[in-house]
Amino acid sequence: MNRDAARRWWPLALGVLLGVLAGVLVSLLGSSTRRAEASVLISSSAGPAAVTPMLPNLRELATSGVVAANVRSTLRLTKSTAELRRQLHATVRRQSQVIAVSAADEVADHARQVAQEAAVVFAQLVGARFGTGEPPLHAAVLDSAHVLGGPERHLARNSLIGALVGLLLGSASMFVLASGARRAVTAGGDEPAGGDDEDMRMRESLLDQRVKGVTARERALAERAGKLAAREQELDARAAALEAAEREVASRAGEVATSQRELADRAADIAAGQHELEALAGATPPAEPVSAPEPVAEPGLPTRAGTWNLSELQRAVEAYADPTPEQAENWRTYLYFVREHASSDGTLPRSLDPLIGEIFGEALGRSVGGSTE
Repeated sequence: MNRDAARRWWPLALGVLLGVLAGVLVSLLGSSTRRAEASVLISSSAGPAAVTPMLPNLRELATSGVVAANVRSTLRLTKSTAELRRQLHATVRRQSQVIAVSAADEVADHARQVAQEAAVVFAQLVGARFGTGEPPLHAAVLDSAHVLGGPERHLARNSLIGALVGLLLGSASMFVLASGARRAVTAGGDEPAGGDDEDMRMRESLLDQRVKGVTARERALAERAGKLAAREQELDARAAALEAAEREVASRAGEVATSQRELADRAADIAAGQHELEALAGATPPAEPVSAPEPVAEPGLPTRAGTWNLSELQRAVEAYADPTPEQAENWRTYLYFVREHASSDGTLPRSLDPLIGEIFGEALGRSVGGSTE
């Protein structure tokens, strides 16, 4: 009985053994890529709250083509910038302001050199691009590049996969050998006894059941592999969408910063104009000579008696034909500010005549000239 069992099961045992050996060989002869990592600290005078929103954009900058091109030029590498960029990786340490920059290479020392140079170039780029921004950002290499542990061989996993493959092949071999033995007995004309015939049928039935079970497991494994592949594709698509969204957010942040700077410049110009108006309004008007019956006309203004009215300035500006965009904008701005110094009937103080002559002289001159004609 033991001999019969050994003859039946030896293909199965041999298949498992060969599968385990194949898994071990794959693990030992697999990729020996080494990885080195350096840490860069991002800081700001505005505090950690100003740094945290910028970390995703800085992580993309650490693996950008600019960094890869600088590293390639400094180390004089023969590989292309795209190949070097694929070797670079960057991650943000959780609940910190540290970005880990890593590089992979088959030679450990090469990986360490690339990671160190990438960290240095990245720190310099952060200072150059964000050092004068709002908030200002600064970067410093916190931990120099060092080689991480050896490559993961996955001996247990590969051995288990090899054993499963060997089990399937051994089962198929056992089925083929059993079928060949039955054909040989039939061709030799040997008629088995009744008990042997029944035992043979039972063995065939058990073998068929086992083959069906193995086939069902193979189908289940194939379906599982298909689902895993679909899941990986979905994750890749989500990662690509997230990367595109991060780029769009960074672009919009740059546009907002530019708009804020333009608004700040505009506010400074308006404040300067307002200060100038307040200084002119607060100045004491010159005393008029008693003997002079009429006031002396200010330079740039048409000769007239009395003071100017806000409504007259508004009509003169509206009646002026084809003003330049700079003139129209200047007139609108000063009309807004002189309105604060007008009386209830729109009369403007004489202290503003020099300003009115400088700003609205051309419009008033054309308006008075047109009405005279």
